[in-house]
Amino acid sequence: MARLGEFEFIERFLRPRAALGQPFYASPLALGIGDDAALLPPLAEGEQLAISTDMLVEGRHYLADTDPFCLGHKALAVNLSDLAAMGARPLGFTLSMALRRIDTAWIEPFLDGMLGLARQAGCPLIGGDTTGLPSDNAECMSVTVLGSVPVGRALRRDGMVEGDHVWVSGALGDPAYAVRRRMPDPRLDMPQPRLELGLALRGVAHAAIDVSDGLSAEMMHLLQSSSARNPESPPLQAILEWTALPLGAGLIKALEEGHLRDGEARVMAAAGGDDYELLFSAAPDSAVVVRELGQRLGVSMTCIGHIGRRPIGGDAIVWRDGSGRPVDAATTGEMKHGGFRHF
Repeated sequence: MARLGEFEFIERFLRPRAALGQPFYASPLALGIGDDAALLPPLAEGEQLAISTDMLVEGRHYLADTDPFCLGHKALAVNLSDLAAMGARPLGFTLSMALRRIDTAWIEPFLDGMLGLARQAGCPLIGGDTTGLPSDNAECMSVTVLGSVPVGRALRRDGMVEGDHVWVSGALGDPAYAVRRRMPDPRLDMPQPRLELGLALRGVAHAAIDVSDGLSAEMMHLLQSSSARNPESPPLQAILEWTALPLGAGLIKALEEGHLRDGEARVMAAAGGDDYELLFSAAPDSAVVVRELGQRLGVSMTCIGHIGRRPIGGDAIVWRDGSGRPVDAATTGEMKHGGFRHF
């Protein structure tokens, strides 16, 4: 069989799949795959663009034998999770890939996984690029998502204030446990971005981030961004409750069966990553609203602590047990270095 080139790949696989069932392509002002650039329909008055890009590299973010359907889903899902964390509505995405060759047995399920999620999220494929690689190079792919959000209403990392309560959606730790045990897990392989929750949190959350590199690492991002916004004030501190961390079903089962100790499970929940839940802060009097949102969307919402001012010489994140005592220093020390490192 002849090797597929870039334009044959576009015509055979991308163009017919991209437009399938997507309202974007019905707009006379929209232009997607096939021209020098994509054209978005005009945004509604008072809307602004939200843009995010993520790259996945073979051997660093996924293994060569990863199921292509799951990989396609996840490559888009992690970007949509960024839009969710900003409270943005998806508009479309681009896909760029550097491949050793276009293997139809691999590319078809990859696109099925990716474009199935795209249809579900209302986020059509509108462009991108492909190129070949030498046979011994690692493959990589980059997805850029575009979304819209009302002007001035985006959820940002720098909006936390003293007194805020800290919340996290869903449950944590199962993907980290799956990686440790080298076993499949739906949360790891096919994460579901919290798009509806992100939209619902506009006007409720003061700051938000998605949990990709681990809750403790993401909490540091929120603290640093929010403290930098008000450099004249003492930096912020997160006082978090160790026993309030919502453990995933896989971790709970492992605890019940004696495969994990409680401390090990909670470190995975706090530092493991790949959860793609939303971590956010909100005013104390928003607690009822947050819980009602969770009930309406079928998502558990857990308050895990609050925001204070960091004393001189104090840690940015303080972990306490259910009775308010500090968690063992050996555990908190491990947590400080938790989270996925890209370099």
